[in-house]
Amino acid sequence: MALLIGLGILIGLGDSLPFHGRKPLSPYDLARKREGWVIVGYPAGGYDALRTVGFAGVLSLAYNGKASSPTFAYEPYRYYFFLQGGFFLRESRYVRFLFDAPWVKGSPYRLSLRLNYREESQGQFWGLGEAHLGRFQAAPSLSRYERQLAQAWQDSQGVWVTRAAAHYFYISQWQAWMSAERTLLGGRLRLVGSLRTLTERLASLAGRRYEVSTPTGEKVWAQQQPTTLDSALQGFQPLPSNVEIRLGRWQWRTYGGLALVWDTRDFEISPSRGWLIEGSYELRLPFSTHRLAFGIRNYHLWYQSPSQRWIIGGALHSAAIAQVGRLLPLTDLQAYNRWADFRSSALLTGSLTVRAFRENRFVTPFAYLFQYELRTRIGEVRLWHQHFMGGPVLFVDVATGTDALHLPSRVIYGVGAGMRLLWNMNLVLRADLAWGREGLQLYFTTTHPF
Repeated sequence: MALLIGLGILIGLGDSLPFHGRKPLSPYDLARKREGWVIVGYPAGGYDALRTVGFAGVLSLAYNGKASSPTFAYEPYRYYFFLQGGFFLRESRYVRFLFDAPWVKGSPYRLSLRLNYREESQGQFWGLGEAHLGRFQAAPSLSRYERQLAQAWQDSQGVWVTRAAAHYFYISQWQAWMSAERTLLGGRLRLVGSLRTLTERLASLAGRRYEVSTPTGEKVWAQQQPTTLDSALQGFQPLPSNVEIRLGRWQWRTYGGLALVWDTRDFEISPSRGWLIEGSYELRLPFSTHRLAFGIRNYHLWYQSPSQRWIIGGALHSAAIAQVGRLLPLTDLQAYNRWADFRSSALLTGSLTVRAFRENRFVTPFAYLFQYELRTRIGEVRLWHQHFMGGPVLFVDVATGTDALHLPSRVIYGVGAGMRLLWNMNLVLRADLAWGREGLQLYFTTTHPF
């Protein structure tokens, strides 16, 4: 009750001015911010280790208002719309939509809506729990292991069979995430409430036919044997008793959540300084699972030229996530939500976490993540009325997980280099090449921190 009373007091409190105490955008960024609508539309290509080559169409619209507005120097944008639809060659299709209004009509309220759809055969299941963290670390290489899985052989009845999709399953998913927040202390303190709902269907790939090689090198169509997920459901793979996996039918889940965020990044499009500390609690209705998360991000500058054109900076990210309850759905264990920028990331491994390992290679109920990026801005180009600026990055990712709340015994890590380009001050293009125990992983993607 005391907590509810305290939250009510926070919501009721108001700033005398919405931007009281906030810093404006830097003169360098402010000089490059456009009035009115900023529209970016383009065909895009991407790549990741799971889905291979991808193609998409992207439309990004930001409304910045007029330069004479008293809020112009403080907002990254007034309204932002983002729409992307695409596919990857390895059976993956998706649509994403985002609407964001960080200061509704100059008030200390923010609204955000995110809608996603995906359908793909690249859902991964390699096992659950901290014992699995070290299971494949000693293997000669992931590529050699996968080549062995893709071999075809004949069963007792002379039928060609394979295990090419042993660690994959098919997923179809719709998700909507609606968030509203009240900002206080000039935007540094943010109280967020949200409702997230999704419906999804998981299916086994057992029985599907794949064209693979025989031991002699001949190409044949072979039938997929039962997968790792099938083995777990039949009790042949260790699976915690409270983990829920249902195949072949649609499931509907709804979540309510609260988060408290301390944010001194001044709503920059691509943060270069400031702190972000967030704690969140998400509840699956009605009261069956709970997720608690705590994260710290720090952005800082090591060097900035007098003109602000060249900078060298750093970004430190760390997070701890705990998921408990009677029923923990597999796909919830595989991802976590970043509340301050309303995004989801693959837990422990993937393009936004430990980039040297493929998405969802390691999944545990208790997870811990550490990342550091050394960032640069060394170039600026204007081309066809478009503005680009950015530079290379170096990074290190470290993560670990446990089955219960105790000190971890295993750690996974990766290092790498990449590139960041900020397009028209409202879209970030990313390229990352990471190296770890499983070799090289390459990613191309677009992000939007706010």
